[in-house]
Amino acid sequence: MNSLIDTVFFSEKRKAVLLLLLKNEIMTLDDIKSELNETSVSILPQIKILIDRKLVTQEDGKYKLSMLGKIITENVSPFVKNLSVLVKDSCFWSEHELSPIPDKLLKRIGDIGNFEIINVDLRSVYYEPNPIINNHIKNAESIKTFITYYAPEYAPAYYERLVAGAPISVITTNYIVDMAAKYRNEINDLLRRDNTELYICSADTKIAEVTVTDKILLLFFYSTSGNLDYSYLISCEPGAVAWGEEFFEYLKSRSGRKKEI
Repeated sequence: MNSLIDTVFFSEKRKAVLLLLLKNEIMTLDDIKSELNETSVSILPQIKILIDRKLVTQEDGKYKLSMLGKIITENVSPFVKNLSVLVKDSCFWSEHELSPIPDKLLKRIGDIGNFEIINVDLRSVYYEPNPIINNHIKNAESIKTFITYYAPEYAPAYYERLVAGAPISVITTNYIVDMAAKYRNEINDLLRRDNTELYICSADTKIAEVTVTDKILLLFFYSTSGNLDYSYLISCEPGAVAWGEEFFEYLKSRSGRKKEI
């Protein structure tokens, strides 16, 4: 069994071939070389090892996973996806509080795919446009935001999107709503619109922000020490948006609708 584990995990090329065949089912050598940007000399020995270990079969110059190979690779695939996301910036993941993420989504953290970390300098937000608003919110066709910190700079962009007809759903705490109480009439007018929803969550929810638009996922976590370091994770992957939608719906299910403040 150990040698089978070694076969799958101790070679990036073999692992890549297995995942490629899982995705495409049947491929020629030229197909594999093209997809992986490899040569015959570099990839054929690895394919031969997979054939010898009964993970891949070859017939008429075409390769596919054996039943054993398919079973193993189907289980390896989510692990590899999760690992690739976590190792891309292990400091970010290890230094932030992830416990509010439900287990079913933690197990699919790999769905986030490619991402970048944006560090916002609080000293600059007063004289430079917030890059998140400027680049990701201003043209969104829909916005869903869970937020537990005061971010008044979001208000103008969200108002513009509401007037443009974009559906917006916000989950926040009573504390944040109370901070905006001087705009009570304006907010209540907005809450009467069909494209606006407000929900109130528990103040104990230890997530700074989850924002999902039609194009991006934004995550902002408290650090493990309980502070806000203004390091935002942004992903434009369709899988990340779907993951974020599910996370938002989970948070909404634990919150209460508020039709006026």
